[in-house]
Amino acid sequence: MNSPLQIRRAVSRDADAIAKLAAAAAAEEGAVSVLDADRIKAHAFGSSALFEAWVAQERHNSPLVAHAVITKSYDMRRGCPSIVLCELYVAPEFRRSGLARKMMSAVARRARDLGARELAITTGVENEVAQRFFAAIGAHPRQAAVFMMSADGIEWLAAEGL
Repeated sequence: MNSPLQIRRAVSRDADAIAKLAAAAAAEEGAVSVLDADRIKAHAFGSSALFEAWVAQERHNSPLVAHAVITKSYDMRRGCPSIVLCELYVAPEFRRSGLARKMMSAVARRARDLGARELAITTGVENEVAQRFFAAIGAHPRQAAVFMMSADGIEWLAAEGL
């Protein structure tokens, strides 16, 4: 890592590399990612994109070495957009270089540009390294009850209204 890294918003041609980074991130947590290039292309680009990704590379056309994935939401109480960081991943050989902080700075600029008054950050309960990093950049833990409904639950509840 001799040259300065370039951070930019991902484009469709980055989908394969983003999928590989997502798989590496999941593997480090003992999980498997089903986020493939086709899903990324379908959900991360265009006017109805469900998420955005920011990527880092050493130079144009070099491999991606990091990504930050965000989703846009809306804060009903504050009446303004909010952003959720869903994943921040830096390849092991680029860690402890300041890259994660630079990626978060890019995410913060995007949040500011969208008018967000809050940036929510999700990380594993057991991921102490990530928790220390987010605390070091000024984020504070907030306890919340999070309820998740499975695909079967969604189907069951949706069928109730038929």
